[in-house]
Amino acid sequence: MNLKTSFLAAVGVAALGLAAGPAGAQTLYKMNGGLTGTYPLYAAKFAEIVNKNVPGVQVSAVSGDSVQAQIDMQKGDIQFKIGYTYDIRRIADGLSTVPIKTPDVCHLMTLYGSGLFILAKADSPINSLADLPKGRYRIWTGPRTGFFYNLIEPVMEAAGVKISDIERSGSVLETFSYTDTVQAWQDRRLDLTFMSGGIPYNLMMQIDQQPGFKLIKMGDAALKKLSEIRPGIGQKIMAKGTYRGQTDDVAGPWYVNQVIGTTKVSEDHQYRITKAINENAKQWHGLFGGSEEIGVNDPLAFNAVPLCKGAERYYKEIGKLS
Repeated sequence: MNLKTSFLAAVGVAALGLAAGPAGAQTLYKMNGGLTGTYPLYAAKFAEIVNKNVPGVQVSAVSGDSVQAQIDMQKGDIQFKIGYTYDIRRIADGLSTVPIKTPDVCHLMTLYGSGLFILAKADSPINSLADLPKGRYRIWTGPRTGFFYNLIEPVMEAAGVKISDIERSGSVLETFSYTDTVQAWQDRRLDLTFMSGGIPYNLMMQIDQQPGFKLIKMGDAALKKLSEIRPGIGQKIMAKGTYRGQTDDVAGPWYVNQVIGTTKVSEDHQYRITKAINENAKQWHGLFGGSEEIGVNDPLAFNAVPLCKGAERYYKEIGKLS
């Protein structure tokens, strides 16, 4: 079933629940699937799985801004949402673009993730982020208001580097589209860039042979500091040999998506929904890149908000919690 069909089916079933009257009364919930990318696909399948497996509950998948959706969860207008663990925590703490706290959100399940990889020219004098203020380089960060810049800035901070110092050294921060970074690298117009994806990552495979790159490591202390700056970001090891010339394991930032609920949803529904999405996780596999991780990854990993009471009950039942 494609995204459009799944979405319409979820909305349609919810409408039937409304029309059923008291004899067929349903509890109606909304699941926010963001605006673009993998989120609408995840949300549509979430609604489909819950509607088929949780009697008395009907979920409709809806689109909308992630920050506003979480605020709407606090109001009780939306009940479920997918997002990055670190971003959900920032919004919950009132530290995002809208300074409204959302303390009622809670974790249901960790889903799929991405790494943030730091690449320098193979023949570059750059061997660590600390080298960046020491020379004049062309560095891709994306626009200051964009997703990548707001991930790169805390990475720099964790490494003890200020972006303002890099700019004062005469370096240029490139802001063109992420999709253009591969061509820019192949044209040797960049000295350092950031890429985000799985391991191995197809875009990095494209530039691995020509012109090549070297991976810039973050030390254990910097990775620990990053997790303190952005709770919800962890680390993952990229095994040696993943790319040409990579002779060592490389640890780097790893951030994951999670699905959250709200304490306004009954504990019983939290439990039954958590059970349904875990037991039917394979239904997401193949829908989008990274979807095969759903149900395979630790469902509690990297979470930085409270665990929903119903989800806690489920994970205790299956031995994930003591």
